[in-house]
Amino acid sequence: MDQIVLGWNNFVESIKNAGTAVVENLPQIATGLLVILLFIIFRHLLSKNIAKIFTKVFKRHPVIGAGIRTSVQEPLKAFFLALGLYIGIAIMNPPNAFMAGLTVAFRVCVIVLIAWALANFTPFLTSQIIKMEETNKRANAVAVRFVANMLKIVIISISVVVIIGELGYNIGGLITGIGLGGLTFSLAAQNTASDLFAGFSIVSDKPFDVGDYIVTPSGEGKVEDITMRSTRIRTVADTVVIMPNSKLINEPITNCSKLNRRFVDMTIGLTYDTDSATLRNCIEDIKAMLQAHEDVSKDRIVVVFSGFSDSSQDIRIIFSVDMTALDPSLVVREDINFRLKEIIEKNGASFAFPSITVYNAGEDKA
Repeated sequence: MDQIVLGWNNFVESIKNAGTAVVENLPQIATGLLVILLFIIFRHLLSKNIAKIFTKVFKRHPVIGAGIRTSVQEPLKAFFLALGLYIGIAIMNPPNAFMAGLTVAFRVCVIVLIAWALANFTPFLTSQIIKMEETNKRANAVAVRFVANMLKIVIISISVVVIIGELGYNIGGLITGIGLGGLTFSLAAQNTASDLFAGFSIVSDKPFDVGDYIVTPSGEGKVEDITMRSTRIRTVADTVVIMPNSKLINEPITNCSKLNRRFVDMTIGLTYDTDSATLRNCIEDIKAMLQAHEDVSKDRIVVVFSGFSDSSQDIRIIFSVDMTALDPSLVVREDINFRLKEIIEKNGASFAFPSITVYNAGEDKA
């Protein structure tokens, strides 16, 4: 019974002491609460005005200014709330131990808010590094997401390490563990990492874009989609080939969509019984036909008697078709082939084909 009475008396005494402390520090407590209230009321206005400063600073780079403004506005609101709480509680004159813990918590909060703002800004920064163009927005968007996510992971990792250090823990062992874990992960996911970085190389160097027709040793077709791991190609046979980026980037790539025109280099052979006059007439008629053709570029037309083959007299024909699409260019090639055949037939010549001539040195004497 005496212990219960003693405990009650101690509790009442502590209440009295707390009440006395509150009464003695009432001006500080009221001032601290007022400061907290002011920060809560004006934090939106403060964060908005400070964010506007970045727009004015980056007048020459409005995209960057807008990106910074958007990235920091919400973290600034949280910062002013945390700052108001910290200053208000500090004005209330709390115990030193409590104030020391509050200081650590405030510093951790500042680190988190800085990481938040940087993570928000990574898409804007990445989109400026990888220039967004009208012709390849789809491919670049993949690269922006990839790089932005990688940067966010780096920012969060660094923030966690700094926070652990602020809390008084030894981060040396943690960093060593992270390094070993990263090495193990990189060895296990070596092929995936190779594809990812190859994909970033494709969307940054832009050897081709979505919609281009490409030719590689592994296949050819129209590019339907580019991701960070693979590229989807629709072939002429209307099948879809999914090619790993690491394989694609290591092969020579011919981008037919980047052509200004289709180059043609062909050789036709006439039989050896074609005389020189007929051969000259064929060459002149072919030149005239190509120069008059509406789909043939006039910059370079070459028609020459190139030499003698095993079973033919060869005419080499070089020209360019003023179109890049494959199917229309094939139609033009077909028209030119028909005209070539008509020219050869009109001049009384014949196309050669592989043959062997056997000469008999003489008949056996009886």
